[in-house]
Amino acid sequence: MSDLRYGIYLRPDPATCWTVTQITAALRAQYGLISAGAFPPHATLIGNLATDATADEVIAAVDPVLRAAPAVEVFNSGIVRVGDCYEYDINRDASSGAENRQLGTIAHDVIQAVLPLSKKVDDSYTVQVEDYAFSAHIGLASHDLKVDSHLSDEVGDFLRGLPLTPPGSFLARWYSAFEFRADDWTGHWWTSLTWKHLHSWHVGAPSRTGSPELSG
Repeated sequence: MSDLRYGIYLRPDPATCWTVTQITAALRAQYGLISAGAFPPHATLIGNLATDATADEVIAAVDPVLRAAPAVEVFNSGIVRVGDCYEYDINRDASSGAENRQLGTIAHDVIQAVLPLSKKVDDSYTVQVEDYAFSAHIGLASHDLKVDSHLSDEVGDFLRGLPLTPPGSFLARWYSAFEFRADDWTGHWWTSLTWKHLHSWHVGAPSRTGSPELSG
């Protein structure tokens, strides 16, 4: 195994997690797609932190940010196609369609907290921490289709036909730190990816924009 990577993730509500798990399992069973299902259901705040710091040091750097974070209302705008890939878009406010600024602020502060620990790497199909432009989403079909897109249209049609609907909204109140290993980060690393949960944060009081009853 090569060197570790670390990630800080938003964990959606249980019902959304269960929906994503069923979708990625169906895509693996039907098409052999494995990338999105290789991870726990999540929205990435940072996903590829290469560092000489220890896991405890990474957690300590992020801890003040997430201890102070509010529980933010998140809306699921449904499945969207981004390039040849598919995801749930959870980056928008339901009423205005504008970006969810509160969630963006949390992600920005997490990125700033770990930047001093980050080191440059020459990976494939990853983004350096300092170059990551946060846009909250939950991956459903990803790196496999970047490598070979011949199934992208069919996968989109398949996704639209699945009888699975996540809640329209949830409170973002759980965040987790993970460590990742892969045989070769310069190649198709998701085919050998393994992960370990390190720590979770249950964040504070709700900060709502006032709309529908929430799930989770």
